Amino acid sequence: MGEISPAQVDGISIHRIPKPTSPVRDIESEVEDQWIGLMCILQGLRRVTTPDLDEPIIKKSTQQDIADIRSLSTPDIPRPISTVIQEAHAIFDHRSRTNHTGFFSFTPANVTPLTWLGDVIVSAFNAHCSGSLTAAGPCAVETELIKWFSSRIRFSSTAGGLFVSGGSIANMMAMTAARDQKLEWQNYSKGVIYIARQAHYSVFKAARILGFHSNQVRTVDSDNFGRLNSDCLKHLIQNDKRNGLIPFLVIATFGYTETGLIDPLATISEIAQRESLWLHIDGAYGASLSFSLNRSSLATQLSTADSVSWDAHKLLFQTYGCGMLLVRDKSHLVSSFHAQSSFMDHTSRVKEDEPELWDMGVELTRPSRAMSLWFTLRVLGTERIGQLIDHGMDLVGLIQLKLEAMHGWEIITPASLGIITFRYNPTQRKGQDEKLEKMNKDISRILLDTNTAAVMTVRVNGVLALRICCTNVRLTEEDVLELMRSMGEVASKLSSA
Repeated sequence: MGEISPAQVDGISIHRIPKPTSPVRDIESEVEDQWIGLMCILQGLRRVTTPDLDEPIIKKSTQQDIADIRSLSTPDIPRPISTVIQEAHAIFDHRSRTNHTGFFSFTPANVTPLTWLGDVIVSAFNAHCSGSLTAAGPCAVETELIKWFSSRIRFSSTAGGLFVSGGSIANMMAMTAARDQKLEWQNYSKGVIYIARQAHYSVFKAARILGFHSNQVRTVDSDNFGRLNSDCLKHLIQNDKRNGLIPFLVIATFGYTETGLIDPLATISEIAQRESLWLHIDGAYGASLSFSLNRSSLATQLSTADSVSWDAHKLLFQTYGCGMLLVRDKSHLVSSFHAQSSFMDHTSRVKEDEPELWDMGVELTRPSRAMSLWFTLRVLGTERIGQLIDHGMDLVGLIQLKLEAMHGWEIITPASLGIITFRYNPTQRKGQDEKLEKMNKDISRILLDTNTAAVMTVRVNGVLALRICCTNVRLTEEDVLELMRSMGEVASKLSSA
């Protein structure tokens, strides 16, 4: 066909282009016609946020269920909005209800109707939050919120960052900044990253995406609690330096997914400073502890980091897809993510005091994640946020007390940041055998099969354990006591069988 001339649009001669119409008007009319009905739909969606106890905690889908869903997956003939909404309900029914009060696995969803309302408002405005040119108001809020969150972990005035989709992207962006600050490009192949064995898998994935070979990633052994072993870290660094390699990044964790435990950050920070390593702390789960009314002092350890990842969709009550990256020096993000563009360079781009958000991360077109969180925070206020965070921590403390008083139960890792791991071990065996593992797997399975609770298993330092994460703000003390009673009954029946 040859090249398209400027007198053509998408290969069509301009004089042949038909007069444009506005098909969206038909859609708008349909929405208007059903607006009263949509209000009822919104009421139904509000109830989705707080599922009833008799709803399945995890919906088990048959092959026929999935086949039926696939038949709904693509468009064909037009359908009424109400019909498609019913189809959406049928599709979403097949999920883990992570906001169910019986869901204790992963990190239970903390979403409230308040959060959902904030998302509706943000979606309606649909601001293009690449920078102040397209969304001056929301971007100003995002910048101020980042400064405020940075102050919560005692970062200085040079700190900055931005909202991202979650901890995985935050970790990868932090690792990018670390690479660019600590390595010359010709030494990329010599760089070495140190990651704890129990670290979140996203950091191992990010290392590969950034071009580091697996032999450039050192898996640091765990201590007796499953945290990064600082003595092992020191040994690995010295060994790599003797071999002509360049240690440049250590990743620590503030709240492990499996156990809620915190790495020995003071010691790790000393090592990082002495060896001139970038210290990134994965605080996706635990950084929100800085709002706790009773435990916030623990979060002061985050101040030693060069960068911190932080998920608002864990302990700050947001829907999935709301995270943050904070860095001690925001200019490091600009150094890594600023790029020349003939399309964007006609605007005022990199400012010394306030860089545009599009120059600090991988996204250009960005949703207003900050405004969703802003809505929740403005309504709740800091004191109530702290109370809600402490609520889950206190409930896990209660679970530990009950386990210690119940016969045959063994705590593997103590209550930490709302998480505890334990197992049923009626004969108090010191070792681990297949019979003991099967018994604990069966406890987990029976609790789920009876729709009592989702208490999954996890392997901690070689021991298969049950794990409870108690962060759902709707949980009550009565809910927890009932869980312990049910769990004790199931274990007793299995033990006597």
